[in-house]
Amino acid sequence: MHFTRIDFFRFFIYTILFLFLFSGYNRVSGPYFETTFDSASIKNQEMPLSETFPEQSSTSGLKKNIPKKDVKNIPLTIAFNPDYVKIDNSIVNRLREVVRSSYFQSKVTPLNLVLDNERQEPRGQVMGNKLILSTAIPSDSEQIKVFVHELGHIVDIFYLRKGFFADPSDIFYNISWESFNTKKKGQKIGDFVSGYALSNKYEDFAESFAFYVFHNEDFFARAKKDPILQQKYDFFRSYVFAKDAFVGTSFWTDILKSYNWDITKIRIDTKKYLYYIK
Repeated sequence: MHFTRIDFFRFFIYTILFLFLFSGYNRVSGPYFETTFDSASIKNQEMPLSETFPEQSSTSGLKKNIPKKDVKNIPLTIAFNPDYVKIDNSIVNRLREVVRSSYFQSKVTPLNLVLDNERQEPRGQVMGNKLILSTAIPSDSEQIKVFVHELGHIVDIFYLRKGFFADPSDIFYNISWESFNTKKKGQKIGDFVSGYALSNKYEDFAESFAFYVFHNEDFFARAKKDPILQQKYDFFRSYVFAKDAFVGTSFWTDILKSYNWDITKIRIDTKKYLYYIK
């Protein structure tokens, strides 16, 4: 068969078009386009938010408007809803310590954090690289765990970047999921770290992320008895954290049950955890 210049030109155009369409499909099939993320809630409510400003130590809110173009390269910005609500400075400091930790900073920044004093449910929510966190969460332990759960979504969306042909997160998704919320045949409750992790593949990722960070020792022990959990544990050790990060740690104060609906509800020793990540 003889190919003319026109044939080669057509082949080139069709190839470019195919790659363009494939890239578009690959992007829209990712978590950023499929859903916004709530922490342990089926609700999805969007609150009116203040503008984003650089982090400040003031407990009474923000006093100076700074245009977004001046703060876009700042690793962490903090805003409040309502704008001038009084927030306990210890809350801001705890969350700042997490983001600045060497375990997280390169994986979750730049981050726009909104501390929402009017939010009840969902307690935490990710929209793009904006993380909205309720200040009404009843305990320090639960608040910091919800925050890290939401950081898991940030890691999933932005740190594990979707390449031209592959998304590292797909390695995790493919362990238990056929699609967004369709599990593979044969999956059982014990293959997931919590009940909420069964909701969809993105919540499975975030719950497993939080379980790895806060309950690594127990995750490791369960993984030894369950090949599916072993694959999930190995994923975070290989693709997200350094080999020794969090390995063998356990920060819980409540006794872990064999089944938990929501990882963030298991109480931890917050001081012990913050000391570890410094």
